[in-house]
Amino acid sequence: LLVVGSALAKQRRGGSKRKKKMAEATSQDALASGGEEEEEEDPDFEELRPPEMDPLADLLEHDGENCTIQQDGGDKMDVLPRGGTCFSYSRVHEPSCSLLTPNRLLTLPDCAIEVKIVSVERDHSSTHILYPNLYVIELRHGDFQWSIRRRYKHFQQLHQQLQMYRAAMSIPLPTKKHRERRRSYREDNTPRRPLPRFPKKPESLLSQEEVQQRAEQLEAYLSNLVMVPAYRMNPHTMQFLEVSHLSFVGGLGPKGREGLVYKRSGGHHSARGCVRLHFLFYQCCSRWRKRWLIAKDTCVLYVRPRDGVIKSVLLMDQGFQVQSGFMATGVNHGLLVTNLTRNLLVKCWTKRKEREWKDHLQELAKTSGRDFTHPNRYDAFAPVRTASRCRWYIDGSKYCEAVANAIDLAREEIFIADWWLTPEIYLKRPVVPNNRWRLDQLLQKKAEEGVKVFVLLYKEVEMALNINSLYSKQKLAATHPNIKILRHPDHMTGGILLWAHHEKLVVIDQKFAFLGGLDLCYGRWDDFNHRLTDVGGIQMQRQISKSEQPEVNTSMSEVANRLLASHRLRKQRESAGDAGLAEGYGATDAADGSGDGTPPGAATDADARNRGGRHLLGGRLSMGAVANGGGTVYVDQEAGKVVVGDDGSSRIASNLMHARRVFRAVTAFHRHTRRGSLDSLNDLCDVPRSELRASSLEDDMGLQGSAKYWLGKDYTNFIFKDLTEVDNPFVDIVDRNVTPRMPWHDIGAAVSGAAARDIARHFVQRWNFTKFEKAKQHENYPWLIPKSYQDVELESTLPESAVGMLFTADCQILRSASNWSTGIKAVESSIHSAYIDNIVNAKHYIYIENQFFITLEQGNQTVENQIGEALFQRILKAHRNKQNFRVYVVMPLLPAFEGEVGTDTGVAIQAITHWNYASMCRGNSSIIERLIAAEVPDPTKYIDFFGLRKHDELHGKLIQELVYVHSKLMIVDDEVTIIGSANINDRSLLGRRDSELAVVVHDTDREKSIMDGRIYSAGRFAGALRRTLFREHLGLLEGDGSSNGIDIRDPVASSFYDGVWRTTARRNAQIFEKVFRCIPSDSVRTFAGLREFTAIPGLAETDPDQARTELREVKGHLVDMPMDFLAEESLTPAPGTKEALMPVALWT
Repeated sequence: LLVVGSALAKQRRGGSKRKKKMAEATSQDALASGGEEEEEEDPDFEELRPPEMDPLADLLEHDGENCTIQQDGGDKMDVLPRGGTCFSYSRVHEPSCSLLTPNRLLTLPDCAIEVKIVSVERDHSSTHILYPNLYVIELRHGDFQWSIRRRYKHFQQLHQQLQMYRAAMSIPLPTKKHRERRRSYREDNTPRRPLPRFPKKPESLLSQEEVQQRAEQLEAYLSNLVMVPAYRMNPHTMQFLEVSHLSFVGGLGPKGREGLVYKRSGGHHSARGCVRLHFLFYQCCSRWRKRWLIAKDTCVLYVRPRDGVIKSVLLMDQGFQVQSGFMATGVNHGLLVTNLTRNLLVKCWTKRKEREWKDHLQELAKTSGRDFTHPNRYDAFAPVRTASRCRWYIDGSKYCEAVANAIDLAREEIFIADWWLTPEIYLKRPVVPNNRWRLDQLLQKKAEEGVKVFVLLYKEVEMALNINSLYSKQKLAATHPNIKILRHPDHMTGGILLWAHHEKLVVIDQKFAFLGGLDLCYGRWDDFNHRLTDVGGIQMQRQISKSEQPEVNTSMSEVANRLLASHRLRKQRESAGDAGLAEGYGATDAADGSGDGTPPGAATDADARNRGGRHLLGGRLSMGAVANGGGTVYVDQEAGKVVVGDDGSSRIASNLMHARRVFRAVTAFHRHTRRGSLDSLNDLCDVPRSELRASSLEDDMGLQGSAKYWLGKDYTNFIFKDLTEVDNPFVDIVDRNVTPRMPWHDIGAAVSGAAARDIARHFVQRWNFTKFEKAKQHENYPWLIPKSYQDVELESTLPESAVGMLFTADCQILRSASNWSTGIKAVESSIHSAYIDNIVNAKHYIYIENQFFITLEQGNQTVENQIGEALFQRILKAHRNKQNFRVYVVMPLLPAFEGEVGTDTGVAIQAITHWNYASMCRGNSSIIERLIAAEVPDPTKYIDFFGLRKHDELHGKLIQELVYVHSKLMIVDDEVTIIGSANINDRSLLGRRDSELAVVVHDTDREKSIMDGRIYSAGRFAGALRRTLFREHLGLLEGDGSSNGIDIRDPVASSFYDGVWRTTARRNAQIFEKVFRCIPSDSVRTFAGLREFTAIPGLAETDPDQARTELREVKGHLVDMPMDFLAEESLTPAPGTKEALMPVALWT
């Protein structure tokens, strides 16, 4: 067709010349009638006329102010307003097509391309005699600006390609439709734009004075060319301008250099040994393929031209290097791009192209990529992000609610990485009709809206763990094609049997991110009440006698806190009233995202919560009262659905009216509450009232129970029984009428802006590495591209109504990563470095919450992390300087492994307990023993260890259970906070074992406080988090929420450390032992003693009434960590057990 078209074009040119001669005779008549004589052709130029038929007529449709490119094949384009500055980021995930596809919309509709030749570089070498001039062309298209370098021959080649294209389009097609279109196109009298006129005079014949004129001619040619839609959208024009489908995508940053290169297959090799032999071998054995190379601000990627599919992405990191030349690459005109993950060897056409690519990539590494190519604090992969918006979450209720709201706001991408993920987890509770806030349903809803969901799961060793990640993958993947799940690692091929992907993260549109210790799985959702029971059904609370009622306190603090509860009550009523009576308490808030979604259950007295009562409905359906007074909620445990009844309750309605009157009465006083003075800081809320305390609406109505919060396997007690049959999510694994659940205490965090993009970058690196290992040729699993950091703070906003109150601080993302987990050649242990640095530089106190405390002295051959050594040195320094210095360590009383201590089933529990005690107080390497050896007479003056425990009633029977501390938190001096997924052990901190993620937050916003008895400028983020945790552990969030005269501002003062914290922990532990005879206990030093201890019943069994009297003295959940528990026994796995066959590194 091209040959025929060329012939036809030549015939037309000959015919037009004859017609022109015939028209000369009538030219005078045309002038006399006012016409103008047709301009004669300039022999030095060649005009490039538009095709006689508009090739875009079938593709372009004009509809109002929108210009849409219809989908043809796999090339689906975005709908953008006219004059838009970029394509939507969703274009990255749209089906792609060949870069040579004609008339593909690669430039912004109705947005001009401005062309300017800014300089001419003359090459005097003998290699460019015919084309000595190199034209530097600057182009601007919307908000994008870039430059290219071209010689005259490149313009000439483009011109010839477009001539052939025009000739091909001029061939008449034998259809009536095309004939009509061609005729109308020729007869169209619309004024034409200036035609591109190509200068034909060879460059070698130009004088020095004519070079600038030639530059102006080529600039005019190119400017007029890109104004013709058919030529502008031609693939050869796009290649000339270095434009692809990823050039003008919002979120990918400025337009960088692009172009065709040859890429060597298996380009993970570099020249080694004899360069000549290397060159010969790879020239003969390797395949070179054309690839479209694209440079972005912090990464390099390449695309397969024949279908436009991204084939790989290289992130700029501290190993990023660009080398060129034969000696470095073994290839003429070769370019070797290296990072910590891989090597990329490409070959350019000319030496100039090689040099330009090298200079451009090196410049990017020094400028926009500097944050990742230069060393960062703690040797982290990401730098400190100043003035970041961030916040913390205590326990799973608020965290899951914020995650649910953020997912619901996603528009482009959702990234999730978890150690364990259960699709049927409810993020807001109680459940609402249609399971709107169930994780799998929520992700399916977003996927149906076009959001791309990417999930990374830890692939467990099935013989060791029952988390069944395969079920999670299959369950989510079946909901929608837009949800992609990968599991890693493959144990047999990778040889990774002992280590895990332990980080937990959720990223929304690469703008807002969550991290911490909370997986989206069973057993994690909880609030500060840490309920032990969840039997469902309406139960009337036991009446509290006058002797049991708390003493009346008319202080300002109590009135203020009553105001908070009443204000919360009013908000719930208002939000519930608009949505009807069917959704129950919290359901309306959950449905519209306006409320805090915190489940009910906070009572006015600890004894009145969760009392046993008669169940109104048994069997598979549990009945719950609707909070707004209209109907009953039935929860189908098997199907996880909600059924709504019609019966009303006048008592509930009257209680709500009473709550309104209470609110109105106290509002007047609220206006006069002092807020700014230092004396009132102790009783003021550190966060908005709706976030400080859960609602006590159930208790105000005299009801207890309602709908279940923990359906099916979400009701867990990991010590009593580990999970099984995860694929049957709504079948209980324990009898909730007999066994209390194990409460879960955890900490999460959220960041936005550049810090969130750093977390997204970590996910992208992990995803791309997993794809390379497991799905390299599987195009349904795409390569991911990190978004640009340009203007990230302007676009990274989420409403505080969705995620809670945000703080402003300096944030840095840290991680533990190595070759097996992320594919990097180095080992990153920046979390460990941050812990050490902040411990060493602590001035007043350190507060730690962690699942483990496994850390021995420096030089120990078994445990390598230096947390214990840093704590020892800092405490020793404080002792020698006679300085008040405190270290609080809150951890689980026992590890959460199924089994019973002292039996064959408790070997795993005992193994972890051994290493915890070896680090705390047993042996010469423990921190307590080392401090005593260093002549510190009372180490507990500086450091002490604590746990959490809760009591309750189940069907009238007193019960207790430890609160499992799963947090990974350290707060230093109310200034620095580290929140993440890393435990204090070698697995999490060394970098080469488990993969982890954390954020270190340095406060920049300050508030007036007290430290060691002096006025102190505390950070808002760290200070608010620490004080709220103290309130929770000391029971100051229960009841009316007042501090009861307890000053929690100063964690260093002896009046608080000894007089409140340690005294409360010791008293609570004594009461629990007296009432329940629970373990661990200092009274149990041997296994024989354990059997004797547990054989003796406690007050809970012998005298329940007296036990209740004793338990009223329990304040909060804080208890002492027993240091002498089984002190005379060896807790290491006994020879012959399967645990003894495991390497020690598995436990440490």
